[in-house]
Amino acid sequence: MQSYIRQGVWLAAALVAVSGCAGRAEVKAGPPGAGCTDPVYRQLDFKIGEFKVTGIGGEPAGESKVESVLGGCLLVEHWRGAISGYGRAHMFFDKSDQLWRLIYVTDDGATMYLTGQFRGDTLILTGENDLDGMVGLHRMSFSPLPDGGNRQYWELSADKGATWKVIHDGTYRRAGSR
Repeated sequence: MQSYIRQGVWLAAALVAVSGCAGRAEVKAGPPGAGCTDPVYRQLDFKIGEFKVTGIGGEPAGESKVESVLGGCLLVEHWRGAISGYGRAHMFFDKSDQLWRLIYVTDDGATMYLTGQFRGDTLILTGENDLDGMVGLHRMSFSPLPDGGNRQYWELSADKGATWKVIHDGTYRRAGSR
């Protein structure tokens, strides 16, 4: 009987040791990628930073923090609405078709997919979406402002672009600036 107990203790100790090692197993990364150093990837850098956002009429709309990750290949926005709602946007230049892409996901599972190009210093993205009941063609533009902030202008068309309704006209001011 004692040998069974001793074997059980050893077995338990071995399992703990193995599971402990598995939990601490190191994943060796390959060599870092070259990053996205071409100037096309820097076109949206004016969105990088922490911002207080006001909407139409200067009312507080929310806060935005945008960071560059993966060697400059991806911008990630962390959005928090002034009244409610959180969201994440991934923005990137797709070198396969030379288009900018935005994928937005909210904390209630709504999603939006947009694609587009720069016209001058303004990125204009469009896409058919149903975002929380806002069904139709969404058009969003991002432009730098002279003071280091930026503007996001978002419209919705329920008639394939014949007419547009403004959803959001946001001014993004760097946190700490006036």
